[in-house]
Amino acid sequence: MNMKRFNICTARTYEKNGETKKAWRTVGQLIQWPAKEDKPESFSIELHMFPETRFSVFEERDRDQKPSEGGDDF
Repeated sequence: MNMKRFNICTARTYEKNGETKKAWRTVGQLIQWPAKEDKPESFSIELHMFPETRFSVFEERDRDQKPSEGGDDF
């Protein structure tokens, strides 16, 4: 499986000719990385407002679990 990209959008509501409409603006992308032999499937987010930053997405875990080595314990 290749990586998949999903648009992250926000809606702006406006009126035109007395009708309420929505304009969708793409603000970034969610990237789904396939699983490999040595690691599970993962995700990251790229937002246009932070062009040089990739945000990693991790599954929420129980706070009592031991933190991973070298990583921040958020």
